Amino acid sequence: MTDETPLSGVPAPEQPTSADASWAPATGGSSGPTLPPAGGSVFAAPVIATHATGLQLAGFWIRFAGLLVDGILFYVVNVILSTIFLSTTTTTVDGIAISTRTGPVALIEVILIALELGYVTYFWTTTGATLGQTLVGIKVVDATTGEILKPSQAVIRYVGMIISGIPLLLGYIWAAFDPKKQGWMDKIANTQVVKAR
Repeated sequence: MTDETPLSGVPAPEQPTSADASWAPATGGSSGPTLPPAGGSVFAAPVIATHATGLQLAGFWIRFAGLLVDGILFYVVNVILSTIFLSTTTTTVDGIAISTRTGPVALIEVILIALELGYVTYFWTTTGATLGQTLVGIKVVDATTGEILKPSQAVIRYVGMIISGIPLLLGYIWAAFDPKKQGWMDKIANTQVVKAR
């Protein structure tokens, strides 16, 4: 028969109690697993920063609104230029009057591009916002520093706008799904559209 009585002179090991807060089970090292801070969660979504300045990103629709205002402005300019440079000829075919406009259409396009380039370059390098962007409360800044754009950077962004519009405006729509709300023109020129107020 086996004697289960503890050996004489050898004390039985003490068992930890619930009140002993200093006791913790070993986890393979000197310290246990790291726990999330009080009130936090290990599954909390990360906060996406804009850049070092912490400016608030402008969403897709407010950007679209600013672009729409500028588009209306240049539509009016286009109408004025067309009125000045183009002539209208009306011909009648089977009793139906057909009007055609003739003139230096290519010249008008060149003038419009030059005006648009000068327009955005001036405002992006002075106030940071075109008239349309100012109206909706947004501006364009350098994505790294948060400062006003340099002239070369403004020109690159304008070229990026043309590229962004070629594949069915995909470069503009991209800003709606990009984590940093950047369109292709922003990625090309390293710019960011942020809220001005």
